[in-house]
Formats: sequence, C-alpha cells, structure tokens
Amino acid sequence: MASRKNLKKVITYVADQLATQAFFASYESKADAAEWVDVFNSIFALNKEYVERVSHPEPGLPARKYYDTLCMSFNEEAKVILDSINRLADVK
Repeated sequence: MASRKNLKKVITYVADQLATQAFFASYESKADAAEWVDVFNSIFALNKEYVERVSHPEPGLPARKYYDTLCMSFNEEAKVILDSINRLADVK
C-alpha cells in the first residue's frame, strides 16, 4: 500500500466501475427495477464504508495487517456485487 490517498482512489474507482457496469446491464435486463436499486445502493454503501474504514483504522491492530484484511474483505464484497450484477443481467 503506497498511501491512504491511493487506496481511497482505488476503492472509488472500483465502485465507479461496478456502478457503470450495473447501469449498462440494467438497460438490457428484464429484471425488476427494485433489484437494480438494491444493487446500486449496495455499491454506494460499499464505497462509503471502505473509504471511511481507510480513514479511521481500528486501534490496536498493526497497520499492515489491518489494511491487508481491509483489501481482502473489499475484494470479496465487490465480487459478490459483481455476481449479483451478472445474475440480474442474465434475467430474460
């Protein structure tokens, strides 16, 4: 990790890419609009939560371990959101 600033930029970039993919997939999908709203809300919540967590690390944990755990959990949650986007995009 180079800096907190760069980590925040990467988190925001990934969230923006997820939102863009969801936006374009929602046009061609026949899925319910409420499901797409839930996906967008989860993307925005993901971005907000992890940017805040970068700014305020948990006391008592070594910094390296904290940020490694943060990155792994972010990747897992982003993957879950991406899977839900793909699932909704395939609804015909």
